[in-house]
Amino acid sequence: MCMSARSPGLRDRLAAEIGLHGPMRFSRLMELALYDPAEGYYASGKAGVGRDGDFFTNISLGPVFGEILAAQFLELWEFLGRPVDFTLVEQGANDGRLSEDILNGLASTPLADCRLILIEPFAPLREKQQARLAGRRVEWVEAPEALPHFTGVHFSNELFDALPFDIIKSRAGRWELQRVQFLDAAFRLEPAEVLDLAWPAPSEDFVSELRTGQRELLAAISSRLQRGFLLAIDYGMTREELLAPHRSNGTLACYAAHRRDDDPFESIGEKDITAHVDFTSLAEDLRACGLEPTGYTDQHHFLVGAAERLLLSLDGQPPTADTLKKLRSLRTLLHPETMGVQFKVLLASKGVSKPTISGFRHARELPF
Repeated sequence: MCMSARSPGLRDRLAAEIGLHGPMRFSRLMELALYDPAEGYYASGKAGVGRDGDFFTNISLGPVFGEILAAQFLELWEFLGRPVDFTLVEQGANDGRLSEDILNGLASTPLADCRLILIEPFAPLREKQQARLAGRRVEWVEAPEALPHFTGVHFSNELFDALPFDIIKSRAGRWELQRVQFLDAAFRLEPAEVLDLAWPAPSEDFVSELRTGQRELLAAISSRLQRGFLLAIDYGMTREELLAPHRSNGTLACYAAHRRDDDPFESIGEKDITAHVDFTSLAEDLRACGLEPTGYTDQHHFLVGAAERLLLSLDGQPPTADTLKKLRSLRTLLHPETMGVQFKVLLASKGVSKPTISGFRHARELPF
């Protein structure tokens, strides 16, 4: 974990900060590696999605995922009583492709003219989104705090896995924070303070990740959402599953050019750094911010229910190239060995009773 970086400017700045202030939390290194305006992987526009990028997402497989989500938003709108001021808010929109697919999916529905707001603090990404969504009824804000009060849905695809996190390790039945030190021209992790963390501590030297800023983000969203929902789609699992014995090395992973490695100190600013979402922590933070988790399932079961309207529309139609492509995409999204089980879908509500929408028709009881 001590190879030299291809981004010397950012590497030198990190080393200098450690030299000035002492060992830093890993979340600080990750914040700069991903979100530094000049050299961060996401903020500077380096992130590549799809076949020619660094990794695949649900959106990489074509418009079918966005079309299915559009149908879910229509159901949620109906559940809210069809408000005329219904608003969709996307955060973590990357190049805006998912929003485009959703708007296309809503084109022939009563929500064809609904308001869409993208939360985007970074100019390179905002420019990509504006080019893709030109001519649409779309607005931009730089932070959740800048949102107007709204009724509707805040949604995200792979937002929470990209939030900075700290690395923790179990020692003598307690959890220790690991800090980043810079010695002998190399970054390395070293034990720091003991944390007051109400998690079970598994075997000695068990490594895990602890996200920072998640509750503050949810509090900001909740402060603007008057009535409606938050829909989060991400890869991860419950805390109990994350702390299973076979995950003793944690879930940190880096991606570049469709290659995975576990060295966040190599090529800082040139690749993605991520870890599985702890959906138990996410549910706890949602409740603390006035949002009640009402649905949770894996992507396979979510799509089995949510795709029913799409499949019915294709039933009896002569097969076309577009139809066959949609079915192939849906098969990949559903497949348990690809995205179907790794990704989870969590719905939370505010100011309304528990909704009954098709995406959670096959969901089990909440595990948290």
